[in-house]
Amino acid sequence: MSPTSITITGILEAGARGYLIRDDDGVIWRLYLQFVDETTANGLSGRVRVRGRIVEVDRIEVEYVEIQDGA
Repeated sequence: MSPTSITITGILEAGARGYLIRDDDGVIWRLYLQFVDETTANGLSGRVRVRGRIVEVDRIEVEYVEIQDGA
C-alpha cells in the first residue's frame, strides 16, 4: 500500500499498544506518533484532529495533531 494522506477528527484514546483515534463514524485508527515526545504524548486526550499518512490498513503515521474542544 502506498502512503495516502488523510485528516481525521475524533476522540483520542489510549490503547494497550499506543494511541487510537475513533472518528465520528466509529472507525478506529492506530496512531504512530513518532514526532511527539513522551511529555507531550502523555498530555494528549479528548477530541483531536490528526493529519498523517495511512501506512497500514488501520494505522496512520501522524504528521500533525490539533487539540479540539477542551481536549
